[in-house]
Amino acid sequence: MPKIVEALRNLFGRNEYHIEITPEQIPIVEGLTARQLYATQSNLHTVISFLSASVAQLPLKVYTRDGENARKRDRTSAAAKLLWLPNPDQTCYEFIEGLLTEFFLMGSVFVWVLPDAESASGYQLRIIPREWIVTTTSATSYAPDKIRISAKTGSIVEVPREMFVQFRMYNPGNPGGYQSPISALKQTLTEQVNADKFRTDIWRSSGRFNAYLTRPANVQPWDENQRKSFIAAFREGWGKDGENRGKMPLLEDGMEIKTYQFNAKEAQYAETKQLSREDVAAAYHVNPSLIWHTTTQTYASAKDNARALYADCLGPVLQMLQQRINSFLLPMIGADPDTYVEFYLDEKLKGSFEERAGILQSAVGGPWLTRNEARSDNNLPPVEGGDELIVPMNVTEGGQASPQDTHMDANAGCSCHKYRILVGGEELKSKKEPIRLKARSSKDEDEQMTEILRKFFKRQAASVIPKIGAKAENWWDVDRWNEELADDIEPLIDEIADAHGKEAADALGAKYDSEITRKYLRALSEGRATAINSATYKKLQAALDSDDEDDTPEHVFEVREDADSGTFGRSMATAVAGWAVTHEAPQQAEAQGIHKTVEKTWITGDNPRPEHAMMNGETVPVDAAFSNGCYWPGDDNGDPDTTCGCNCSTQITITEE
Repeated sequence: MPKIVEALRNLFGRNEYHIEITPEQIPIVEGLTARQLYATQSNLHTVISFLSASVAQLPLKVYTRDGENARKRDRTSAAAKLLWLPNPDQTCYEFIEGLLTEFFLMGSVFVWVLPDAESASGYQLRIIPREWIVTTTSATSYAPDKIRISAKTGSIVEVPREMFVQFRMYNPGNPGGYQSPISALKQTLTEQVNADKFRTDIWRSSGRFNAYLTRPANVQPWDENQRKSFIAAFREGWGKDGENRGKMPLLEDGMEIKTYQFNAKEAQYAETKQLSREDVAAAYHVNPSLIWHTTTQTYASAKDNARALYADCLGPVLQMLQQRINSFLLPMIGADPDTYVEFYLDEKLKGSFEERAGILQSAVGGPWLTRNEARSDNNLPPVEGGDELIVPMNVTEGGQASPQDTHMDANAGCSCHKYRILVGGEELKSKKEPIRLKARSSKDEDEQMTEILRKFFKRQAASVIPKIGAKAENWWDVDRWNEELADDIEPLIDEIADAHGKEAADALGAKYDSEITRKYLRALSEGRATAINSATYKKLQAALDSDDEDDTPEHVFEVREDADSGTFGRSMATAVAGWAVTHEAPQQAEAQGIHKTVEKTWITGDNPRPEHAMMNGETVPVDAAFSNGCYWPGDDNGDPDTTCGCNCSTQITITEE
């Protein structure tokens, strides 16, 4: 190691490098320092505080390696105690939040590692604000070797490299320096600061920006003193603090108050604010919809964005923190070489309990949670005998992941698995299991239908909006749009119906004839196209009649393209799959003389309507309607208010007669 240091010193020279921390190095916007920008600019404050709190809430756990692939949780070492209580004044959450606020704002933060005989760990950690640092000294220009801190007494305290850890953002061309993201936001923040000042000035003038006084040219002209006297008197009486503010002035000599329009829409206040938000969020690599509401956000996209926050956005920051702590902080306090820290991300990245339960059941081939483990997750004490897995007999020998998950692939061979039934101590093996098939479109089918609708809405907008702008009388061609949309969706509707219909027919032991379905599916395509276009026309007409500045035809098509295409696409694909499995395939099997008992069960999707949630698990004969009047989710027989956007599905159960 000394040889490497000596080589670096030879490369950069023998002299030590002193890097002055001057105000010019701190990003300045309109005379505001970085901390003043954080205190006054809501967009910057929101993004930094959101990211800092999102990391701080993650448990920072300490582990000890136990062999090649195993590890043990460490709660008693000095490292564990130090990170649990970094100093007498801050919890771990408060310390991490403060550290990252400095890091995101300044681009660098120093943590002072101080011996403390009174603490449980023997140390304490303190954040050093950058304003306290007078100079840093480096022998190689790659990292500071010493920092000099200005004390309140006026003296200078030198802190050697062995007593501090630096967390910093890389600065291209200056490997020993750092760079704040605010530097890249200077233009955006300058515009925002001036826009805020402009609006403040308007309100300081009692909000009177769009009016002025006139005096006829044919009256006795004022001299300079008279003009100044009138202006002063008017401002004193009707200005911000005038006794007549808000009242109508009585004017003489034919004077008039004239107004001109200057509204927020023309000034693009909202657009400018949104652009500022997006720029600040982009500088910190965060999706704006995670922080601010957007009109295009859906429940599904919100869930995906929340997971992406820790996987994609904060992943690099978490990795940097872990590596700096493991590589520099832990050795400073004498931690065991096999000790390391890690942020606990499982709770943030894993899906819902239902999703994880299904995945794990399929992966391990049987029940995976004991009763006491489940009780522990719910903060309940253990019970006697609760440490053994309860394994149903049909799961032990039936090859299923769970007694509830009995979906079988009709092409995977015999589905007549045996399960054990004990009657009087003897085992019976004659009963056959029913076959269960889910009548639900695949994710790929949903996405294909969504893309077809998105392209259609985009093409429709490109044709309709210019005609509306030109005030054309016949801006809506209903026959054209109905025919074009029906032609667009029909091929995929046929494909979805054939795939799911053949799967159900194979399970029934029948042959699926796709040709006899074509007439119905064409009518279905035309019906769905008519319904979608009719709804679009009504929304466009409502936007044209509305006085709301934000309710425009352009906005209607934005929502159609960004949000409605996904909702309509999933609903339509699910309805076609449901029709093929629960209606067409059983009917064709019956016509071919194949008689089996077929029932269908309603299965609710994510975020269901209350009336659909109550139907979850409802089972009826395959040729009967459910309690809501529908034969399958998305059925045209149902109320449009409850079938539109429905993401429920059905499951059919086939048993021998």
